[in-house]
Amino acid sequence: MPGLRRNSPDRHGRPTGPRGTRTTAFAAAAIALPLFAASAPAAQANTEEPPQVWLVELAPGVGASVLEAAAHGLDYEIRHDFERVWNGVSVETDPATARRLERLDLVEEVWSDVLFMGPARVGDRPEEAQPELAQAIQTTRAADAHDRGVTGEGVKVGIIDTGIDYTHPDLGGCFGPDCRVAYGTDFVGDEFDSDDPEHTEPVPDEDPADCGGHGTHVAGIVGADGNVTGVAPDVEFGAYKVFGCDGSTSSEVIMQALEAALDDGMDVVNLSLGQSFQWPGYPTAEAAGRLTEEGVTVVASMGNDGETGIYSGSAPAVGSDVIAVASTDNPQQRMDAAFVPALDRRIGYRSINDTPEPEPGAATDPLVWFGRACPDDASEGDVAGKAALIVRGTCTFKEKYARAVAEGATSVVIYNDRSGPFGGTGIEDGPVPALALTDADGADLHDLATIGKAPVLEFTGETVLVDLPRGGLASSFTAYGPAPDLSFKPDVTAPGGGIWSTVPVADGSYESLSGTSMSSPHVAGAAALLLDDDPKLTPRDVRTRLANSAKPVAWGENPDLGELEAAHRQGTGVIDVIDALDAEACLYPTGVNTGDGTGPRTFELQLTSRDSEIRSYELTHRSTIATTGDTRDPGFTAAEPKVTFEPKHLNLYPGQKATVTVTVEPSADLPLGSVFGGRITARPDSGESLTAAYSGYQGDYLAIPVLEHPEFPRLAVIVGQDPETHEFDYRDIKEGETFSLTEGPDLAALVYLGHQVSAMEVSAENADTGEIIEWEPEQYLQRSPGPDDAMGIHLEDLAAARPSALEPGQWTFHVKVLKALGDQANPAHWEQWESPAFTLTD
Repeated sequence: MPGLRRNSPDRHGRPTGPRGTRTTAFAAAAIALPLFAASAPAAQANTEEPPQVWLVELAPGVGASVLEAAAHGLDYEIRHDFERVWNGVSVETDPATARRLERLDLVEEVWSDVLFMGPARVGDRPEEAQPELAQAIQTTRAADAHDRGVTGEGVKVGIIDTGIDYTHPDLGGCFGPDCRVAYGTDFVGDEFDSDDPEHTEPVPDEDPADCGGHGTHVAGIVGADGNVTGVAPDVEFGAYKVFGCDGSTSSEVIMQALEAALDDGMDVVNLSLGQSFQWPGYPTAEAAGRLTEEGVTVVASMGNDGETGIYSGSAPAVGSDVIAVASTDNPQQRMDAAFVPALDRRIGYRSINDTPEPEPGAATDPLVWFGRACPDDASEGDVAGKAALIVRGTCTFKEKYARAVAEGATSVVIYNDRSGPFGGTGIEDGPVPALALTDADGADLHDLATIGKAPVLEFTGETVLVDLPRGGLASSFTAYGPAPDLSFKPDVTAPGGGIWSTVPVADGSYESLSGTSMSSPHVAGAAALLLDDDPKLTPRDVRTRLANSAKPVAWGENPDLGELEAAHRQGTGVIDVIDALDAEACLYPTGVNTGDGTGPRTFELQLTSRDSEIRSYELTHRSTIATTGDTRDPGFTAAEPKVTFEPKHLNLYPGQKATVTVTVEPSADLPLGSVFGGRITARPDSGESLTAAYSGYQGDYLAIPVLEHPEFPRLAVIVGQDPETHEFDYRDIKEGETFSLTEGPDLAALVYLGHQVSAMEVSAENADTGEIIEWEPEQYLQRSPGPDDAMGIHLEDLAAARPSALEPGQWTFHVKVLKALGDQANPAHWEQWESPAFTLTD
């Protein structure tokens, strides 16, 4: 089904860029079209589709040689055979040939090779390191494991990321067999960017040096040993560079790295990357799962799309055998320090991107209160030759900065209009410094400035710890589960907000970053500690121990109420390394999907003793907050379910297994459409408790609307494409307007998906003859991320797939979507839309 146009996603798959008239779309899971094919000129239909990379999943027992024999005569090139990690190959061919491959009986699926956007490059941070990663490793008690001599020695951890700066003294200082970074390769080269047509072809080499910074930060969290101490400071690293210095990578490259990590004998693999709103069956998730079958523990970040609501998790984290990690904020975050003589204390600040960094020993001119500083606001002070103090909100940083600079400000200080620190972007080549402060520090400066005391900031060149308002709570960015098939995700949580760790030496050596990219390596390091203590543990054992011993996270929206964060956002909670090491029994599975419906749900848990003593256990339940209503902007409720156990009490003998049947009856007060959950705990008469968690959907999951939206679906005219972001601009159709495949204007159907769908079919019907033209369906699509994000189905691309099929006359578009978990044979499980008629002139 060629014709779908999607814009480029961020590191976790969320489309970036402006909203409104410019529709954003998303990288889909399955075949059907070129993800980012160049748009044809308006005056000429695109009759030849360019070659692209596709992931061809083969039927069980079928190999690449069998495919080549069956597909003899088709014009394609096999790029890589993923036999060890996934039963399939990557091929380069045009979309039409990809569709022909999919029709072969020995082919299960042909998937689009979606993009994984890289992180922003780490900026220059010349300050000295402080051992504040210790905050995080104290929270999870990894530091206590070090006191026991459990440090990850002898365990190999693979980092699939931007590479590692192996010259960093905290990471060993060298690369090779006798170094801490002992394994690795660069799969892509420094210039690679799979979203840039001029740099889409990898230029691999054997040197995994990090020029982006993200991988070095991740590696430091896993196992730095120096000015900062990681979770497992004696592990050996494999560095698998899948990003260039900037830009995106591809699924094909990530799967090659997974394969290399397996070949190099990694015990643990960390993937601080992902493709948001994704299905568990996407190839990167499947390949990661294959590694666990081979004995490798795979850990991945759940994603940073928490503010887009539920079902926002990423692949590969949503894979069934992958440990998906959510994030809590550190209690404090390290920031650059400025001394304020009028307050007699230091405060933390961040430099806003693309403005000059303050020099140590320098100071601002006196601060003058300037107000909100939006374009239409009156100036509230004379900032000529002074520093402008501005409050965040309403308009952009760029607009506030421009106002202050235009009125002569020598520096710009913006403080937050909500709790905690923040960072800013959008200013280009700013001539004077721009700084971001917390709300509390900004308010204190405001009070001084408005009474005429005009405080100054003196830059010390040091750092200071700044309190985070969500310390110990779920980070605002951490993604919600469950997966689109309702499978339980995430699995566990670890600190990921405000983590101070290593960055390349050239970039200052240390920096504080936030994201599930930071929580995932914390769990990867914890896995290494468990394997150091007991090398016989399987990946399932590692996940079970970490999840069973995790401690619950309070609900961050109103922690004073005593409610717990949603199970489908925290998993079983924040890992506790010591309790995981000391576990004398296990409760499995650790995360249960109870499905949908309105009645009771019953499932089984197995309690297994590893103890040398008889222990008595009591089964207890505690509910977690439920999300209600809109998928993207959910409400919350604490409706308590009724939970019973059979048995509720049991004695477990050494080595014995016992099955506990759990029945959960949702509260009658729980609104339909809610995702609810809770924690099941086996409490022994002595020793540490064991916890599993569950989630479920209240109501008919198939009743979630997909195509309902006040503005979409609709027909629109394509007016252009941004060459950098790949976003298309559209306008409304004019009354009586006609369309030509050779002369233009170009027509599109804009479709908004309110939820993930199992399949989408597109057809066109000739209103004059009744002829129906169908295009190949697409499988497993992600939902539209935001409330106004849509995808464009472009008529010119449909015509390119079926040349001469669209004759002059009156036509209508038809779009059908199969709901998540829907039965393809059941018409009630499909939604459809028919467009108004449009006229083709040739």
